[in-house]
Order: sequence, then C-alpha cells, then structure tokens
Amino acid sequence: MQTEVKKSRLENLFIDGTIDEETVADIEKMLTRKKVEKLHKYTIFYNEKRDAWYTANPQNYDKRIQRKTRGELLDALKPYYIESTSVCLQDIFEEWLAYKRTITDSPNTICAHRKHWRRFFDGTDFFQIPLQEIKVSDINSWANQLIKKYNLSSHAWQTIKTIPKQMFEYAKDHGYIARNPFPELKVTVKFRQVSKPTSETQVYNTNEYHNIIEDLWKSYDKKHEPRFLSIVCNFLMGLRAGELCALRWRDLDMKKWEISIVQEMVHMNATELSNPYYDVYKASGQIVILPGQEGRKGVYVLLDHTKTHTERVIPVVHKAQEIFQLLRANAPDARPDDFIFGYGSKYLNLRSINSMLEYACKHISTDVKRSHKLRKTYASRLNAAGLPLDQIRACLGHSNTATTLGYIYNPLTPEESLSIMEKAFAS
Repeated sequence: MQTEVKKSRLENLFIDGTIDEETVADIEKMLTRKKVEKLHKYTIFYNEKRDAWYTANPQNYDKRIQRKTRGELLDALKPYYIESTSVCLQDIFEEWLAYKRTITDSPNTICAHRKHWRRFFDGTDFFQIPLQEIKVSDINSWANQLIKKYNLSSHAWQTIKTIPKQMFEYAKDHGYIARNPFPELKVTVKFRQVSKPTSETQVYNTNEYHNIIEDLWKSYDKKHEPRFLSIVCNFLMGLRAGELCALRWRDLDMKKWEISIVQEMVHMNATELSNPYYDVYKASGQIVILPGQEGRKGVYVLLDHTKTHTERVIPVVHKAQEIFQLLRANAPDARPDDFIFGYGSKYLNLRSINSMLEYACKHISTDVKRSHKLRKTYASRLNAAGLPLDQIRACLGHSNTATTLGYIYNPLTPEESLSIMEKAFAS
C-alpha cells in the first residue's frame, strides 16, 4: 500500500511538471525492485568469476536465475511476486517503442515499426492475450494465420516479425514474463513465392537509357534548370533518390572527383516527428526539417546518415564530371551548403525526381520505371561492363553482395544480347 501511495505522489509530480516522465519511470522501477527484494526469501549473490548475479528460482529452488546486474535480476523476479497477469503485448507496445528509440539512430526504423504495428498487430486478439497466459501453441496459431491472411513472402514475414520477437524479449527482460516462448515458434504454412521480376520492368535498356538522357538534356537546354540533369547524373552514380536530393556542393571533391554520401532526404510523418524523442536530433542538426512545409501531414527531412548508417565515397565518372562543371559554372556564387540540383538553398524533393522521369518517358514513348530503377540500371550496366561485383556493392552502399545481386539485370537490348550470344558460339 505504501508503494502505491508513493507512486500516486510521483504521478502528481509528473502532472505538475515538477519531474519528467523518464524520472518517474526510473523511480517506479526502483520502488518495484525494492518490493521484489523484500518478498524474495532466497539469497541474492554476486559471482565475481562469472561477473553475474544469481539467486534461486522461487518456484524451483534447485534452479538458478542469472542476470548481468542486480537490477536486471530483480526485474527477472518481478513476475513471481508482483501481479501482472493482465498485461498484454498491446499494453507494452509504446513502452517497448520508447525503449527501441534509445538503441537506434534511425528515425526511419521507428516509423517503420509504427506503420507495421498499425497494419498487422494493433488491436488484434493475439496482442490482447495476457502475456503470462500465452503458450507456444498460441504463437504458432497466430503467426501461421497471419502469414496466410496477408499471403506474406518469407522476406515480408522476417521484416514484421521483428516487432513481436523484440517485444517478447523486452517483456522478459523487464519482468513481465519469466520465460520467453517466442523462440519456439514454428512456421508450417508456405510463404508466398517471389520470382525475380524481368529486366524489362526493372532497368532501362541501352536504347531507353540514351533516349531519356537525350530528352533530359533538351529540357535542360530549354529551361536551364539543374533538376533535369539530376536524372542524367543518377544514371551515372546510382544513388538512392533521397541521397540524390540531399547532395550539396560541400559533398563534391572536384579535385579528386569523388562524392561523399553523408545525408539523405526522407519523408516522415509530421505527428511522429513532433515526439520529444526527436528534439535532441533536431537540436544537434542530425534531423533537419526542410522549410516551406508547415501544416503538412508528411514532411521532408534531411538525416545526417544514409540508409546503412555509414558514409561512403564513390568515384565520379567523366560524363558526370562534365555535368558538375557545367552546373558549377552556371552557379558561380553557390555556397558549400547549397543543394547541387536545387536552386540555391531550395531543394529538389523525392516526388520531383519521379515526375521528371515520367515526363521524359512520355516524351520518348517508353514505359515509366520509377526512380529506384535508375539505381538498378546503374548496377546492371556496371556489371555488364565487367566491373567486379564487390566494387558495385561498395558503390551502391550495400553491406553484402547478396543484396547487390538483387539489383542486377540485363540492361542490353534484345539485339545486343543476341549479338553476344552469336559471338559466344561463333567458333
């Protein structure tokens, strides 16, 4: 009862603004640990050799419970002494997501988790079963039904499975359950089979490549707007669309002819971005909300890391060098922070890239392939020219070559492919 009174006082302090939410949570955790320690009748001891804390399992004295710290050990004892049978995954989602924010540098990860939560998990029956009542059979039934309902591929399942998997781990680490049953999950239904798309839908062939570039140059010569040459450059650099939009003059070394990819533009939910969690990143400049977007539900922001959270440097080929020299000559007063394909401090956004690509494709009567296909065309042309796969991987910024292989298709026309085949069997 005394603990409950203390908690009530803490809640009042939080409401009054005397202390923040994080401090309240820390104090409540401390009070809970004290209560558990008082109720636990077995010795809690530290094993210096193993650098871990131990105690007897309250339900089986012959077994031991081990944790790295004393606090974590008390958290593990919580389900044995404190009533928490009604807590379900639905109840702890926001708590888990707040914890997840502390261990990732990627706002995109948090946005993706919330998106997947809303689509697949929020309010569903399984996520409202009390955690301590969930059996392995419940998990198996739920997972297999979900895969069938949404006709998920193996890749899609592995992506969304991250949420319940990590939530169960969190629940165990924080004392909501004494044992994590999730690792025993068995998927027995068949995943949707995903066949690799055809080259015709994934890359621009040689003729399309040259015709699009020619049309974009005509548009540039007519309007003198750098945005048209952004598409031409990306055929030669293979950047992610967000990386292309975020390029500034400071990123380009015109002596070594290298370009450093250190930022990317992403589209984020304005409500999510207003969460206090992001304030530190905004203050430090790691997240920059681009101007002119007041009142919008979705806003463009610059992140000071790329998708793989590492900076990469790519060589600038001669044709791209000529474009950069032209743009620089036409903007002699450009500052280092100005966007290369914008207008001074103004920026090219993700939608504009696809709009220009659609515009050019209609001009030359070619089927439209979205901006990501430029990246695949880049990889495929390098591969067809004989560049080693690992160098293509490095240019694309992939962490492994398996991902890069998914970007490689045949960029040749049917006539070019046939000519190579004829030469292969000529003798």
